[in-house]
Amino acid sequence: MEITKQPCKILIITDNYVGIPGGSERHLLNFCMSLSKDFDASVIQLHPRGNPYFKDAGYIKDNVKLLSFRLSTLKSFRSLKCIIWTYKQILSFKPDVVISYHEMSDLLNIVVSTLPFTSHKTVSSKRDMGLKLNGSLGFLMKMINRRFSAITAPSKSIINLVNSEFNGRSEFTHVIPNGLNLADYGQEYSQRNHLKERLGLPVNKKIIITIGWLRPGKGHEYLLKAFSKLNNKNDLCLVLLGRGEDKQKLEDLSVELNIVSNVIFAGVQGNVNEWLSVSDVAVSSSLSEGLSNALVEAAASQLPIVATNVGGNPEIVEDGVNGYLVKSQSSDSLLSALLLLLNDNNKMMLMGQNSRIKAEKEFSIEKMVSSLESLYLEVKDAPYC
Repeated sequence: MEITKQPCKILIITDNYVGIPGGSERHLLNFCMSLSKDFDASVIQLHPRGNPYFKDAGYIKDNVKLLSFRLSTLKSFRSLKCIIWTYKQILSFKPDVVISYHEMSDLLNIVVSTLPFTSHKTVSSKRDMGLKLNGSLGFLMKMINRRFSAITAPSKSIINLVNSEFNGRSEFTHVIPNGLNLADYGQEYSQRNHLKERLGLPVNKKIIITIGWLRPGKGHEYLLKAFSKLNNKNDLCLVLLGRGEDKQKLEDLSVELNIVSNVIFAGVQGNVNEWLSVSDVAVSSSLSEGLSNALVEAAASQLPIVATNVGGNPEIVEDGVNGYLVKSQSSDSLLSALLLLLNDNNKMMLMGQNSRIKAEKEFSIEKMVSSLESLYLEVKDAPYC
């Protein structure tokens, strides 16, 4: 008699949500949409305002269910309700592995795993260790990191930091880069100017694009200042794709710098691939990154890239090969790199081609999902230690 193989059950807990615009949200969306039938998944979203991309509950595909518990901090009475609610979900779903994204979810993951009648393994997905892990939060991460069955991260820089400063065990840490469906990117549109018009972009200007949250730590102010110093800025358009609490501040700065007519705050867009396809240069001015999904998308879109030399950026941008790495918090460094590109069309084309080659080699969705699924199965079957 043929024995039916039971799918591996995974429960994902995230401080954010599945969707767009942030890197972790897009990574989770890519993973969930590509998860094989060998897995049955539930995703708990702790985002305090719910999920703007999907409904708060339901299925995004047959084997991936979305749940929500709106929580902004564990330092509240509501966090006790969250622990009890999550515990009930685990007792009902009986996951083999619970995976947590970000610090609040990590703490919840470990707390619930100590409660009676739970037998799952735990995995932490570290996304960006650069800005937040100080004081009591850093101490807590050091306390719990050795409790996880495995720790994953999209870049070597995060894993090195986990192991050197946050009590990780190197034999249980794994680098698994973010992946994309590469077929969605790098398309050449015969009607490029028509697409520019449809997106509200000037037809006769080169497009510099940056994608991400408009919030502290992303360094947009340095990019705006660098852009204002370009001699040919009237032949250029700077597009900021994303939203966040710094939007008004950055709009005011663009007025102050007298570049408001050459800057577009485009907000959140679902068709990021189209915006990238009509762009000429991608920029990341961030002060800290794990492995930027936005830069992976830019590489897949065959764009030359200017990025700050922080976190996992050097794992996407090879300086002088597919773009330039620059000093963070420095508008002059951004300006110099942009000038090197914008004044040499042949260099822009060659570096763009090298970006696509790198994306195809290292950042496919198939490679990412296969690596994560293999790890979760390995963790599921590993003895407790």
